[in-house]
Amino acid sequence: MISLETAVDERTFRAAMSRLGKCVAITTALGPAGPVGCTTTSLMSLSVAPPSVLLAFRTGGRTLADLLAAGRFAVNVLSRDQNELVHRFAAGNARDRFSAVAYRLHHGVPLLRGVAVTMVCQLRESLTAVDHTLVVGTVCELRTGPDEPLVLVGGRPHRAVPETPAPLLPAGNC
Repeated sequence: MISLETAVDERTFRAAMSRLGKCVAITTALGPAGPVGCTTTSLMSLSVAPPSVLLAFRTGGRTLADLLAAGRFAVNVLSRDQNELVHRFAAGNARDRFSAVAYRLHHGVPLLRGVAVTMVCQLRESLTAVDHTLVVGTVCELRTGPDEPLVLVGGRPHRAVPETPAPLLPAGNC
């Protein structure tokens, strides 16, 4: 068993994890004072029956508290041209995150405009793991837009561009 004293240091771990391509989303909910949201890169498909996603949030964050209280949230997967929203919703003033951002309320959930994918979710369950809270949402509505999603690699926004397959070469004597 590895002890915490021998675990990899935080900076090394962050640097290695940032090299993994991550989908970038803004998770939104309606809090008591209005819309709340934060940048989310810990997002994965969990199940197809029922369609469910798993997200991770720092335990104790304002967006998490409002999301859990609301019981509904949206996962707005950013499109390739929305990289300015990554920092705004990650580190910007929580009260100013929605200023000058196009969104609409749909069934009490803020939906950002122009995103690659929108998932409206019903909170299914949450559990604490280390210093984060894992949130499972059942996807009630799903919409896809025409643009490719934005991904982060090395902490910087990238566009997901399909690789062109290599041409097939004739085999030997065929």
